Amino acid sequence: MRKKWNRVLTHALAFALLFTMAMGVAGAEAKAESSGNSGRFETVIEFEDAKRFEQNGRNELGSSRFSGYSGSGYLYLVSGWGEVGFTVPQDGEYRITVVSNADTYKENWLYLDENSAGTLYTAGNRWESHTVTSWLSAGEHKFGVSASWGYTALDYVRVEAVGNSSGGSQEQQGSGMYVENGKLYAANGSEFMLRGVNVAHAWYPEQTQTSINAIADLGANSVRVVLADGYQWTKTEYSEVEQIISWCESRGLICILEVHDHTGHDGEWELNTAVDYWCGMKDLLNEHSDYVIVNIANEWLGTWGYGSTWASAYQNAIRTLRNAGIENVLMVDAAGYGQETSSCINYCQSVASADVMGNTMFSMHMYSVAGKDASTVRGNIDAMLSKGVCFCIGEFGDYQNGGDVDETTIMSYCTEKGVGYMAWSWKGNGGSDATLDLSYDWNGQSLTGWGSYVFYANGIGIQATAKKAY
Repeated sequence: MRKKWNRVLTHALAFALLFTMAMGVAGAEAKAESSGNSGRFETVIEFEDAKRFEQNGRNELGSSRFSGYSGSGYLYLVSGWGEVGFTVPQDGEYRITVVSNADTYKENWLYLDENSAGTLYTAGNRWESHTVTSWLSAGEHKFGVSASWGYTALDYVRVEAVGNSSGGSQEQQGSGMYVENGKLYAANGSEFMLRGVNVAHAWYPEQTQTSINAIADLGANSVRVVLADGYQWTKTEYSEVEQIISWCESRGLICILEVHDHTGHDGEWELNTAVDYWCGMKDLLNEHSDYVIVNIANEWLGTWGYGSTWASAYQNAIRTLRNAGIENVLMVDAAGYGQETSSCINYCQSVASADVMGNTMFSMHMYSVAGKDASTVRGNIDAMLSKGVCFCIGEFGDYQNGGDVDETTIMSYCTEKGVGYMAWSWKGNGGSDATLDLSYDWNGQSLTGWGSYVFYANGIGIQATAKKAY
């Protein structure tokens, strides 16, 4: 998919751009670098080397205000503009990442050539990356920042190709799954559509292996596994996670791991507790990035009407995970217990832009609100498709909280539109949710009516639509 920035610049930004040639100092020429053995184009340009900024007596090249920068320093942009120039070898889609810091939270404007490229959000007191993706023609380009609040340190810009000129799949930097053009791909470059089941490991750990084997026997290609970081339930230890992954890999199941402790909770510090848990698993997660997707936190932020809070918190969480070195595809649940779909629809693009790797996908949970009828289901899916992001239905049932769910439309429309779905849940539900069990027993010898429909529904069930990743 070709994505072009076509928003008109403000008069102030346009004025700043006119000064680029008149007042900027010629910068160092950017050199293309090979990323690993893939031969994929990548170049890094330091702002202090480029030396292209408005000469107004306020902006300066420095190294004393902040530590931890790359190269020999950074551009401290107080007002006006600062930019870098680069050349790409061929037409294609490119990921452009800028790294910034400030003493407090700042917002400034980004531009690419003569077009706006969105807003640079800098939290302050740490180096953060912000990424945009755009279709570029072969040749020279410029990418920069125009001051709105100003007083922001600009470290460097990385430009990397994420697709070839014919629109094919990206060449991988590693061996992990990845997201491209709103689709999920296995590590081998084949498009992958989730068709799976949720498994409640945190509450029934002794039944997890049996459940995984039974789900695989019934034809699923993935499982979403409930873990705990110790905040609310007994912490799922490193060794347990390692075992779960091995069970999944041995049966060819993509493994979505999620922390369930903060379901419906609103504190960002709780989301960060889940983030810390994943950071402690970094090496294990990276080692299995061809099979493991990290669902950061199940249904964090239960209160409706705080979409911007949801977006900001997840932007920070994603940056922290990437800065820690986690390379897996990340999954972000919608707010409002996963059913406030407007949070995803309105803010998914800005959340995705926080991922320097461009490997973030989203999950909506469809129960008696987001999945209540056919028009609601189709409207939510169509709205997400229009945003061009990768997403799935991470949970859904046939009846929940006293209300009906249109499971037929969920499964049929996901099949029609190429969207993944994960049914809730294998076994272990209680109270009013007991009817959501897919199986009467852990080994899958006796499926419930709900379970039989999920696996066997003609043309739309798991057995009819699931394809393994490898």
